[in-house]
Amino acid sequence: MKDLFNPTDHSRAPALRAFLVAQFLLIACLAITLVGCASRWTRARADLIDPVQSLLHRKYPSAVTSLEPDLMRALFRNEDASKDVVELMERFQRVEETRAVIDDAVIQSRRVEAAVTLEIEGVLKNGERLYVRQPRRMVCTRVGEYGWYIDSDEGGTRFEAKAPGPRFVNEAAERGLDFRHVTRWHDDPSGVSRRHVHGSGAAVDDVDGNGWEDVVLVNSDRIELFLNTEGTFTKASAAWGLGTVLEGNRTCPLLSDFDNDGHPDLFVGADFGQPVFYRNTGTRFEAEDVGLVTEGMTVAACSADFNGDGYLDLFLGNHEDPYHRAPQPQGYARNAKADQLFLNQGDGTFRDTTRESGIDNPGWSLTCAAADHDNDGDVDLFIGNDFGGDSMYENDGHARFREVTKDVGLNVAVAAMSSDWGDFDGDGDFDLFVAGMSSRADWAIDHPAYPSPAPWLVDTLFRKYVRAEIREFFHGNRLFENLGGGQFREISTETGTVNTGWAWSSVWVDFDNDGLLDIYSSNGMISGPLKDDL
Repeated sequence: MKDLFNPTDHSRAPALRAFLVAQFLLIACLAITLVGCASRWTRARADLIDPVQSLLHRKYPSAVTSLEPDLMRALFRNEDASKDVVELMERFQRVEETRAVIDDAVIQSRRVEAAVTLEIEGVLKNGERLYVRQPRRMVCTRVGEYGWYIDSDEGGTRFEAKAPGPRFVNEAAERGLDFRHVTRWHDDPSGVSRRHVHGSGAAVDDVDGNGWEDVVLVNSDRIELFLNTEGTFTKASAAWGLGTVLEGNRTCPLLSDFDNDGHPDLFVGADFGQPVFYRNTGTRFEAEDVGLVTEGMTVAACSADFNGDGYLDLFLGNHEDPYHRAPQPQGYARNAKADQLFLNQGDGTFRDTTRESGIDNPGWSLTCAAADHDNDGDVDLFIGNDFGGDSMYENDGHARFREVTKDVGLNVAVAAMSSDWGDFDGDGDFDLFVAGMSSRADWAIDHPAYPSPAPWLVDTLFRKYVRAEIREFFHGNRLFENLGGGQFREISTETGTVNTGWAWSSVWVDFDNDGLLDIYSSNGMISGPLKDDL
């Protein structure tokens, strides 16, 4: 091969030209293939994906919400096909929210057979509030210039329940929580300034000891404290020693009493910078150097007494800058900054014990949650990773950990955004909710022209397996029921907790005071021309 490229050996020139021509033709073929695939996908989006999304995700639920049977019938091929859903609409006096989500689809050129879940919440004609959830089968067929319509609508098993009693009204501004998130911009490797996705968070605790829960919010370069007095908040950041932080994007505020003096101290992480630690004196936060040196990409934090010495320790989940390093390989990425465990020394400082603890997680961490999952008296650790599988570490009681993810049944693809432990079924052990991405457009992954992130040859040879793996990461939330002894079973679909949109933060809370834990999950993201169709 070395002689082939020897410029002084003219006898090799024809072979060299042939080799270069072959290489050029190969590259050209690959380029044409890639351009052709991109063009096919663009046409598929315009001719099939977006019209069906619009019909079933927008027009269909809008017609239900309107309670106008004529608007609903206009979407169908014939009146008989819409009979079932029109009869359901006629039970309501007012519909407050309707959602239709394509769960699965069989895609053909002029026909999409889709399994769609319909959810309706509103007030019945007798004044009762009702929530209806019904998996449905719909067949959509395109007919020339008239576009897409619903050819048939076969109802599945219908679940009905009394709609939740609590109704929420946004009173943040009038109660004094005057806060709007902004973020710093950072340059990518080519010098283009981009808005970074991280740099926010909230923490709640009684900071000043008056019996009312206060709020800390971080805003890229700001740490804001809002003190609560009988339900009304006053910004007190400057008076308490907080405010502007010059370095990094501020992340994951955490209020915990690390020195056991009865006042919650404040940890605030950072993307592109070092964290800050504030000791709470009871009237002010004092910044202190307590030995917390991180990888500079911290986006998650949780505290617990991992070694049983009576002091709260600190675990930090670290991520990576996706503009400078892509997650590789997609779906199993382990090339981010490694997570860290800091043990509280009891003298006001922390020591990095990550290496000796047995925790080895260079995944793209977004969440961590500590709890005694197996009821053995020590605190274990769950880490939710973006772009890859999660990690569950079992504690021996001395802050030495063993990964047991597969052993306990948590080795399920999630693309975790957040997590929280809670005993939702009241059986005395901790269950786990992990928020994940639930795309209303994931059915489009099965279209032949879908641009898979897998290499072309791999996607071609193992298409069914590759697409199934991709869809797993868009499954949505995962709810893991603790079966006892730390063993888990995933039950998100059967419990109706699978879909809260493109989920981010989540928490277990008993909103209606009925003694049962409810789930709140924030969400939001945009993708493509239809801003509410992820």
